[in-house]
Amino acid sequence: MLTAPILRRIPLLANLSENDLALVYKLISVHKYDKGQIIFFENDPGDTLHVVQEGMVRIFRLAEDGREKTLAYFGEGEFFGEMALLDGGPRSAVAQAILPTRTLGINRRDFTNLLENNPRISREIIKVLSQRLRQTNAQLMNVVFRDARGRVLSTLYDLGLRYGSPINNSTRIDLKLTHQELANLVGTARETISRVLAELQDEGLVQVEGRRLILVDMEKLQESCDT
Repeated sequence: MLTAPILRRIPLLANLSENDLALVYKLISVHKYDKGQIIFFENDPGDTLHVVQEGMVRIFRLAEDGREKTLAYFGEGEFFGEMALLDGGPRSAVAQAILPTRTLGINRRDFTNLLENNPRISREIIKVLSQRLRQTNAQLMNVVFRDARGRVLSTLYDLGLRYGSPINNSTRIDLKLTHQELANLVGTARETISRVLAELQDEGLVQVEGRRLILVDMEKLQESCDT
């Protein structure tokens, strides 16, 4: 059930005054999606900003030959779909719920008014967009300067930072990714992912627990990324 205090737990809204938070509460609509359901397609009109209340969303693009390139995953408290609202253009990628998901939506007109009247939200969005630009630059560097193994190592380390939970002295990635899904994220073939993961298991850097990956030593993994 959506309540105003729940909004306070969302980083984008955390610093709003009680009056502003009450205003946002009135503007929000709740959207529910089944696992696998498409939230929007590339080139759809960009009319809503989504904040993930629960579940997980994958953002990806489709190549002409049908191959998918995963750009990002967004979990609880994170937002997506802001680019089309900011520049007025169509959606630049596909958004899909990979778990049963609930999002809190704000339409373009209300979102624009919110930015004009709440500089703190504008600053938070600028901060997040800057972080995403850094991530995009890092992905580009991966493609240009790293081989497949290096890209896998870098991706696993990033997933560990964003979605990792401590387990004993290791870090478990709390995303259930198939080898194909990881390949889509890294930008390589599924067979390459299987080979590299087998190597990393032999080296004691990674363990497999069902469809979850456990990073045995984040520090060593980072060192391996840098070599």
